[in-house]
Amino acid sequence: MSLGAIGGVLGLLRALLRVYGGAALPLAEGVEVAVVLGTEVLPGGRPSRTLEARVRHSARLYARGRVRMLIPTGGIGKHPPAEAEVMGRVLREEGVPGDAMVLEDRALNTWDSARLVAGIAQKLGVESVLVVTDPLHCVRTVAAFERAGLRAWAEPVYGSPMWRGRWSRRGQLARETGALIWYGIRYGIGARSRP
Repeated sequence: MSLGAIGGVLGLLRALLRVYGGAALPLAEGVEVAVVLGTEVLPGGRPSRTLEARVRHSARLYARGRVRMLIPTGGIGKHPPAEAEVMGRVLREEGVPGDAMVLEDRALNTWDSARLVAGIAQKLGVESVLVVTDPLHCVRTVAAFERAGLRAWAEPVYGSPMWRGRWSRRGQLARETGALIWYGIRYGIGARSRP
């Protein structure tokens, strides 16, 4: 069962609290496409530690043959270039060939990533994806991707600084709680029917 099947914003908030408490997220086997969620790019186009953790995790998924394709997603934030472009560069440095990647470089938030990647996936004939991001962000990300029409499975990056640091984890819990409520209101995340 994917996380999105939990149902309702309250169910997602309970899932978020379980993840915060250390519960494992449902994992998938046989899903061949991983979507790598973007985050901060530093001045000079350098990846933040969190972005680098996500990208290196994705490169290991590819190297181990767990996925055949990666879709880095993220537009230009505070510092250029686009998050997807920075991720593509790091993935190539890690040995992932360019033809194993499709860059989505316009998304400015998780919902943008979900809907834009859903369009790419449809063109590629892809119905299910792994979403690679920080453990607490996985809850909202899976729900957003499922709302956008893709079957989504969490691929949490437990090596992320957002997870390893106690205060960072607490801050992200607060942020994700508010974001889940907002996404429920704004985008219908947690609603039983799809748009």
